Amino acid sequence: MTITKYFISQCSLYLLVYFSPLLLLPFKPSSNLSINFTTISYLIGAGLLIFFSHSLKEVPAIEQKALTTPRKEIILWGVYGLFLAFLTQIIAGSIDRLLWDSGQSQNTLNIAQLIRSSPFFLIAVSIAGPIMEEFIFRRSLISFLSQYVTPILAAIISSLLFALVHADGHLLVYFSMAMVFYFLYQKTGSIWTSIIAHCAMNFIVMLLQLNLS
Repeated sequence: MTITKYFISQCSLYLLVYFSPLLLLPFKPSSNLSINFTTISYLIGAGLLIFFSHSLKEVPAIEQKALTTPRKEIILWGVYGLFLAFLTQIIAGSIDRLLWDSGQSQNTLNIAQLIRSSPFFLIAVSIAGPIMEEFIFRRSLISFLSQYVTPILAAIISSLLFALVHADGHLLVYFSMAMVFYFLYQKTGSIWTSIIAHCAMNFIVMLLQLNLS
């Protein structure tokens, strides 16, 4: 499968999973049923994105390095990336509050509330969701855009879209986080490096949010 076909198929699958909870609306489901259905959809979506990732026959330029990067280094940079991501979030969050007097992320608060209603949703937030986002915004989109623009410009465009999709007003924070995940991805050439950091960060952030509120 070419990079373009891979990008189209991956994005189509992601959108299908993202909007799949709408299928329940005619049945007026309970809140817990909707949350559990969403979690299962995300898990299936993440699994399918991983499965079909091997269908890409063209090796993206950014992944050439992965051919010689030891697995240990891929994992270690994922762990290092967790601390780098937290530091970046603190700095970007401070700038965000200073310039725009923004409060806490409404997106995080809403997700925490859903997890309280159904703890099962934590799996979607800390595992399935980050896996899908990394495959779409880092691997698929950046590989596709890099055919037409420089990799760094592709990363900037991808990061802007990543921030806009989260749509809670903290664009600088989400953009900065996305650029960190791009840095980790290109550092080892393996998407699993950014996935490790992204999953770990989401998990820790949600645990802290649940304990603080």
